[in-house]
Amino acid sequence: MTNPVMSATPQTTATPGFISQILNTLLNPAAAMAAVPQQSGRQFWLLAIQLLLTTAIIYWFYAGMSPAWLVDQQLLHAGELTPAETEQIRAAMASMAGATPIIGAVSIAVGSLAFTAITAGYLLLTGKLQKALNYGQWFALVVWSQLPALLNILGLALLVVLADSPDQPLMLVNYASLNQLVLDLPIGHALYNWAESINVFLVWQLWILFAALQSAAGFTAKRAAIVTGTPVLLIFGLWALFA
Repeated sequence: MTNPVMSATPQTTATPGFISQILNTLLNPAAAMAAVPQQSGRQFWLLAIQLLLTTAIIYWFYAGMSPAWLVDQQLLHAGELTPAETEQIRAAMASMAGATPIIGAVSIAVGSLAFTAITAGYLLLTGKLQKALNYGQWFALVVWSQLPALLNILGLALLVVLADSPDQPLMLVNYASLNQLVLDLPIGHALYNWAESINVFLVWQLWILFAALQSAAGFTAKRAAIVTGTPVLLIFGLWALFA
C-alpha cells in the first residue's frame, strides 16, 4: 500500500481591507507598506481623501473666524511694522479677508500634492542604483506614509469643534508642534517658525517612510535612515543655523 502523495497548495496572501490597511500602516508600517508597490489604485483613493478633508477643514477653520479677528491674527505674524505700514497692510488684508479661507485651503492642498510628487521623485533617484521601484510605486509609498498628516488635520477639526469660539489663533493649526508642546517660543522669536514646523505627526510620517524603504524597497536600515533623514536634517539644520 502506497502512501498518498501530499500535493503542495499555493498559498495566497489576502489583501487587507482599506480601513485595515490604514490601521496597519499607522501601527505596523513595516508589514503594511511591503505590499503597497504591488497594489493598484488605492493610493489615489487615499490621496483624494487626504486632499478633500484637508481642504474642507482648513477652509472651515478660516471661514469661521470674524474678518476683524482674522486680520489681527495675520498682522500678529507679520513681524515688526511701523504704524503706517500696519494700517496699509491691515487695509489690504481686510479687503481680502473673505477670500482667505479659499486661498488657505487651496494653498495647503496644492502644496501637499507638490510635496508628494517631489518626494516620490527624490526617492526614485535614491533607488536608481538598485532599481528598486518605479515612480508610481514610490508615489504610492509616499502617499501612504503621509497618513499621520490626515490624523493631524482631523485633530485640528476636533479642536475647532470643542472651542468656545470660532475665533482661534492661527497657530492652532500647529497644535502638535515642538514649539507648542515643549518650547513655547513667542511669536517673533528667531526660531518660532522653525519650532512650529516640527511636529509629532511629521516624526510619525518619517518613521513610516523609514520602515517602508526597508520592507518595500529592500533598503538596509542604515541606507533607509540616510535617505529619510538627510533632507530633514538639511532643511531644519540650515533653517536653524540661519534663523
